[in-house]
Amino acid sequence: MSAILLSSILEQQHEEYKQLFDLSKEKSHFITVNDIDGLNEVINKEAKNLLAIETLETKRIECVYALLSGHEWNGDVPTLSDCLKVVSEAEAKQLQQLQEQLSTIMNELKEINYLNQELIYQSLQFVSLTLSMVQPRKAPINYGPNNKQIAKPIKQVYFNSEA
Repeated sequence: MSAILLSSILEQQHEEYKQLFDLSKEKSHFITVNDIDGLNEVINKEAKNLLAIETLETKRIECVYALLSGHEWNGDVPTLSDCLKVVSEAEAKQLQQLQEQLSTIMNELKEINYLNQELIYQSLQFVSLTLSMVQPRKAPINYGPNNKQIAKPIKQVYFNSEA
């Protein structure tokens, strides 16, 4: 029963990550066309999606602990690999396929998030360049003494006569 529940949770997680991936693609589009309102809308959708992923992750962890109760696992936290040792061969194949699907979608999500990060960085560089062209920084004009002339030597006193 727990293996079926675990596979169901993993399928739901895969769907949520797929939706997150689609939202990241939309975000790339909004960044390239400089649509701030659309970008804010996508970010709000992403936040809701991430909350759903977080609750599914909590359920997955609970299910893994339930599945492995009475069994030993490697490390501090039980993993899906530990579950594969406990379930039947057919369930193990299904769980392994779901694990591969999740791993694939997460890697794709990492790539597109990296691309979005680079796009935002380039946009910020463009904005900075534009601002510096419109309002160049002026070098400060000093009419007074330079820093070397202002600095006074510090006298070291070895004896305090007021003591």
